[in-house]
Amino acid sequence: MTEFTGTSVHRVEDQRLLTGLGQFVEDIQLPDTAHAVVLRSPIAHGRITSLDISDAMDMPGVLAIYTGADLERLGCHPMPCVTAHPSSDGTPFQAPNRPLLAQDTVRFAGDPVAFIVAESEAMAIEAMELIMVDYDEEDAITEPTQSQDIACIWEEGDKAAVDQAFAGASRVVEITQRSDRIAVSPIETRSALGTFQDGQYTLHTQSQGVHFMRDMMAKTIGADPATIRVITADVGGSFGIKITNYPEQSLVLVAAKDLGRPIRWVSSRSEAFLTDAYGRGQASTAKLALDSEGGILALSVDSIGDMGAYASALGISVLTKGFGKTLGHVYDIPMLHYRVKAVYTNAAPTDAYRGAGKPEAQYLVERLIDKAATETGLGAIAFRQKNLIPPSKMPYTAANGFPYDSAHFEQAMMAGVKAADWVGFPARRAASEAKGLKRGIGIGVYLHLTGGSPKEKSEVLLQQDGSILILTGVQASGQGHQTAFAQMVADRLQIPMERIDVVEGDTAQVKTGGGTGGSSSLPIAGVTILKATDALIDLAKAQAAEQLETAIGDIEYGNGGFTVIGTDKRISLIELAAAQPTEGEKLCGMADSDHETQTVPHGAYIAEVEVDPETGHVALVALTAADDLGRRVNPMIAEGQIHGGLAQAIGQAMFERTIFDPDTGQLLSGSFMDYQLPRAGDLPNFDLHDVDIPTDNNVLGMKGVGENASIGGPAAVINAIADALGTQDIDMPMTPERVWRALSR
Repeated sequence: MTEFTGTSVHRVEDQRLLTGLGQFVEDIQLPDTAHAVVLRSPIAHGRITSLDISDAMDMPGVLAIYTGADLERLGCHPMPCVTAHPSSDGTPFQAPNRPLLAQDTVRFAGDPVAFIVAESEAMAIEAMELIMVDYDEEDAITEPTQSQDIACIWEEGDKAAVDQAFAGASRVVEITQRSDRIAVSPIETRSALGTFQDGQYTLHTQSQGVHFMRDMMAKTIGADPATIRVITADVGGSFGIKITNYPEQSLVLVAAKDLGRPIRWVSSRSEAFLTDAYGRGQASTAKLALDSEGGILALSVDSIGDMGAYASALGISVLTKGFGKTLGHVYDIPMLHYRVKAVYTNAAPTDAYRGAGKPEAQYLVERLIDKAATETGLGAIAFRQKNLIPPSKMPYTAANGFPYDSAHFEQAMMAGVKAADWVGFPARRAASEAKGLKRGIGIGVYLHLTGGSPKEKSEVLLQQDGSILILTGVQASGQGHQTAFAQMVADRLQIPMERIDVVEGDTAQVKTGGGTGGSSSLPIAGVTILKATDALIDLAKAQAAEQLETAIGDIEYGNGGFTVIGTDKRISLIELAAAQPTEGEKLCGMADSDHETQTVPHGAYIAEVEVDPETGHVALVALTAADDLGRRVNPMIAEGQIHGGLAQAIGQAMFERTIFDPDTGQLLSGSFMDYQLPRAGDLPNFDLHDVDIPTDNNVLGMKGVGENASIGGPAAVINAIADALGTQDIDMPMTPERVWRALSR
């Protein structure tokens, strides 16, 4: 039997996805479905002084128009922030009320005001244009550093000790950097299809975990979670923004119950730019205290985080705990203190985006490290070598309290440095200068802390035909779960992968689950799936003993079946399955995530750029990656995750910039005409190398991969551009205009 785990098996999902057989929300066609659109505020901040829907209601085909007052009558509740926590001094968390539809105040351009349901989308749009709303416009703030509307101030670390370390330092290095808002822009826009029948709601929508989505729906529509079924089939990308709920998902359920018909809503790309949760949004100053030899004494960080107009479900946790989690970084930092002030602005809320706080933290520290390397004269590599946590200190507890179980940071970094031919760079720089171009090289060393303790349960069922069904609470949005999970179970059961199927994304079939996030699908769900597989083997062993007329202790499992030890008496899983009663419960192994799990994937990215000083154009000519992912279930899928993360990191570093009119708060980068995503021609061929050391923190030895490149990539690119320009006074995104201006200073 072939061992599947560790091999680049082709993704089993791809056949149906590439041939148009995937099922997305818009593929679902239900009889008598009505269509909904949302009237949104055209201003960034103000009060609603009048709202007249009478002319719109008279339009042919209009079934209903819901306003905030209607939703109160129907028993709806404001949208909650489920991660809200008080400030470190005990001051309660502050959050503006966020109704599903604005009633008195609108807080950003795009805030929903009315929900129009009609026989067709065209009819709903025509009616929407007849709704008359008057606003009393107020000042709008879209720059977080100018906001005094504070949600929370979060501090961690020993400030007195850190201040003392700085007072005695031989050198203090300081840098201020931004992680601007990112329009996440998955290829599939958000959509929702809601029904209500016989006291049961059903919501088809994108998610990263149907159970979390169900619980959010229950809170907003005032229903028992047991009466809500959430179904997520295929998802065309998420990267964090589809993990939480939005008003439209609740609204289709409310309207479906009220009208007795299925209700569909689909976001346009323009609406997505206005209303999807944005990623990042943080401005930070970091300081490093150094001794006379260039050793790190302490780290201090002061940050302002942009919550947007409302407290999104997970938003505050990204800006505070998520940001702080990896500030300890890969360096032997004896002590640190950080302070994050989360504020509200008049823009769409922010929430989790690939890395959820870790890219912001790692970028900030790596830029600070590069500046320190320059100011001390040690250089980028030697300064890092001096301060990296050595393997002799593993297991290591970072200054912020997080444990690192196993890592060899210098080995990973130097593998990348060697593969990128760092020592040969001066010759390449000279060749570029001969062409009138500036060349730079930069490194970004990173770590991620994956996992956690989500409520995860997995089931592995033996079906009547001998096939295996895996039920799990995580949710794929392109990661290849169906393939990876089948690979692991096929190895454990020693059966062909073709006999294994995976079910995700249905609260009616999957009992519970923590969803997908934090690069944790394999370290958490994968582990519970294997435990459930072992439980299935144990349960089946009893039935096999009965069939083979022997004691359980005389049975052993192998090669897809059970054998009486020392004999040729055998029954396969297929034969055992066929012997099960056709009615009643099937053999099912179950397992829970029973303890907190954390892994420490890490590595280094080296970028090389050429800059045209006349135009400011930056060509990313090389990008080398060295990653420690522990044990790789499917190396091809793992490399695909790194490719995608690097593309997003390059976009953040060089192209993607969210711009608001400072006077009106209007979004000026509201389409792909004004907001640039990286294109194929902007990306070099990625040179990937593995430096994997399996972890002992889980039976699979896996460390997670999904967010790593988006965490480590931005600093490598910006450090390379800084090297080319000969200045550390730059920041993301380094568009041609910004490069040209930096050269002109």
